[in-house]
Amino acid sequence: MRLLLYITVITIILTVSCGRNDGYGHVDEETRTQLKAVDDSINAMSPQSLTMIAGGLKSAEDSIVWYEFYLRYARYYYLSQTPDSMLPYIRRTLDFTDKHKPTPAINGIRAFALELKADYYHLFRKKRDEVIGLHTKAYELMMRSDNKDCLPEICANLADAYAQGSDMARAAAWYRRALFLVDSLNMPDTKNITLYLGLANIYMQLKDYDSSLKYYRETDRYYNLMTPNMQAYYLNNFGNYHYFNEDYDEALKVFLKLERLLTKYGNNGMAMATCRVNIADVYLNIGNTAEAERYVAPAERFFREQNVTVGVYYANSVRIGLAMKAGRPEDVKRIVDSETFAAPGDYALVNIRNKYIRQYYESVGDWKSAMKNLENEMRANDSVEHARRHMRASEIMQRLKEDTLSLHHTIQMNEKKMELKVTWTAVTAIAVLLLAVILMWGTYIYKRKLRIEMDIIQLRLACVRNRISPHFMFNVLNSHMNTMPEEEREKLMKLVKLLRANLDMSRSMFISLADEITFVRYYVDIEKPILGDTFTFTVDAPEDDVLSTIEVPSMFVQILVENAIKHALKGKKGDKRLSVKVDVEQEETTITVTDNGNGFDMSRVGSARTKTGLDIIRHTIWIINEKRKKNLMRFNISNLTDDDGNTIGCKATVTIPADIRI
Repeated sequence: MRLLLYITVITIILTVSCGRNDGYGHVDEETRTQLKAVDDSINAMSPQSLTMIAGGLKSAEDSIVWYEFYLRYARYYYLSQTPDSMLPYIRRTLDFTDKHKPTPAINGIRAFALELKADYYHLFRKKRDEVIGLHTKAYELMMRSDNKDCLPEICANLADAYAQGSDMARAAAWYRRALFLVDSLNMPDTKNITLYLGLANIYMQLKDYDSSLKYYRETDRYYNLMTPNMQAYYLNNFGNYHYFNEDYDEALKVFLKLERLLTKYGNNGMAMATCRVNIADVYLNIGNTAEAERYVAPAERFFREQNVTVGVYYANSVRIGLAMKAGRPEDVKRIVDSETFAAPGDYALVNIRNKYIRQYYESVGDWKSAMKNLENEMRANDSVEHARRHMRASEIMQRLKEDTLSLHHTIQMNEKKMELKVTWTAVTAIAVLLLAVILMWGTYIYKRKLRIEMDIIQLRLACVRNRISPHFMFNVLNSHMNTMPEEEREKLMKLVKLLRANLDMSRSMFISLADEITFVRYYVDIEKPILGDTFTFTVDAPEDDVLSTIEVPSMFVQILVENAIKHALKGKKGDKRLSVKVDVEQEETTITVTDNGNGFDMSRVGSARTKTGLDIIRHTIWIINEKRKKNLMRFNISNLTDDDGNTIGCKATVTIPADIRI
C-alpha cells in the first residue's frame, strides 16, 4: 500500500529550481524564470519539456547555466517510463564538477546531481545506505553553496530514506530540521506541504493515527496549490491512511481520485502501476474480486517488466488473497514457490501478505505455520510500539534542546541589550532631536513642493478634460455617423458601444457578470469580420436577471476571450469555435472559456502578448485571495486532447466565490 510513498516523494521534493550566482557561473533573473518554466513543464510531463531544455542549452552563456538546463534532462527521464535514461546526464555532470575547484556554484550543481542519483537508487529500492550517504553529501555541499533554499527538500529526502529502513526517530528528526529551515529561512508556508506529509506518514507507520490525521488535515488546506506530482503524493498517502484504518470505502474513493489524476497527466509508469495494485487490494478487502483482478493484472505486468521485486511481491499478495476468496488454495503454493526474491523490509507490505497467507495455512490445516506467522507479526508490532516510544522520547529531547538553545540565546541577547542601552540612550536623544528638526524642515519643503505640483496637475487635468472629453468624443462620433452609409454606421456604432462599455467598466474593480458578458459580446462582434464566416461564438449562461446578481472582477472574461481569439483562432484554417459557459451554484460561479485552436503553449507564457493578460488575472486573484484567506478564487488553463492524445483546443476556467468583494 505504501510503495508509491517511496517512489514519488523525491519526485515532488525536487520540483524547485535551484538557481545560482557566484564568481563561477551566473544565473540572472531571466534565466531563473526560464528554469522555473522548464520545471513546471517537467512536473506536468509536457511534450514541450525537451524542446524547452534544448532551447536553454543553446542560449546558455556559461557552463553553470548550461549544466542547470542539462540536469533537467535527468529530472525529465526520472519521471518518464525509462528512468534508466537519467544516469548518463548525472555522470557527465559529476565529471564536470570533479574537474573544477569547489565554489558555491560548483557545490550547488554537484549537490543537485547527487540528489538525482539518490532518487534513482531510491526509486528501485536499491542501496539504502548509499542513498543516505548521497543525500547526506548533497546536504553538506548545499550548506556550502549559494542556494540554501534547497536544504529543506534534501532534509526531507533523508527523512524518507531513514523511514524506508524503519528508523522513524531519525526520519522524524530530519523532517523537524526541514521545518526549522523553512521557518529560519523565511520560506513560504507551502514549503511545509511535503514535510507535513512525511510526518503524517511516519505517524501512520507507527499506528499513531490521530497525529497522522492532524498532519493530513494541515496538508489538505494547500491541495489546490500543489503541483500534480504533489497531489499524487498526497492522495497516495491519504489513501494508505484510510486503508490501515480499515476504512476501505474512503480508501477506494481516494485511490480512484489518484487514478484519474495520473490518467489526466498521462502518467502510465511506476506511479500508475502502484496506484492500480493499491486499488486491487482495496477491492479485495470489500469483496469485489472481479475489479480486484482487473486492476492487479496490468500492475503486475508492469512490475515484472521493470523487475520491481517489491511491486511483484505486493501483487502476489493480492493474488494470494484472490485465490483464497475463490477457494483455490493450490494456487497459493504455486505463487509463493515462483518467488525467487526475499521478502521486502517494509513491515506493512509483509503484514498485508501475512493476513492473506494465514488464511491459506488455516485452510490446509497447517496450524504450526499459521501460529509462527502470527508470532512474527506480533514481534513486528512490538517493534513498532518500541519505535513509537523511542520517537516520543526523541521528540521530548529535541524540544528540550530547542528550548534550551532558545533560552541561552534570549539571555545573551538581553545581556547585550543592557550593555548597549546606556550608550544608546544619549545617542538616541540627540538623534531624535536632530531628526525632529530635519523632519520639520523637510515637511515644510515637501508640502510647499507638493502644493505647487498639485496646482500643475489640476491645470493639466482641466486642460485634458477640455480637450478630450469622452462625452464630447461620443457626440462628435454620433454626429458623424448620421452622414455615413448604413453599413459603415453600424460598424462604427459597435465600436462606440465597445468604447463606452470599456470606459464604464474601467472605473470599477468589480462589475456584474451580465455587464461583463455584454461587453464580451460587443468585443466579439468587432472581431467577427476578421475571423471570417467559419467563426462561431456561443454563450451558455443563465438569464440576465441572474447574471446581474453575480459580481466578478472587471475584464476577466474579456481577457480570456481576447487571448483565445488572438493566440488560438486568428490565422487558423477551417472552423473556428469559441464558447463561454457560466455555471451558477449557491456557493460559487464557474466561468469556462473554450476554443478549438492549437492549444496553450507553456513556452509562450513568458511572451509579452500572453503574459500581460494572464498576469492581470493571476495578480488580481492573488490580491483577492490574500485578503479573503478562505473560499478562494481559482484559475486553471489546460489543453483539450482527442482519443489519440492530439491537442484539439484549450479550456480556461475561473471559479469565483459568491461573496467575491474584499
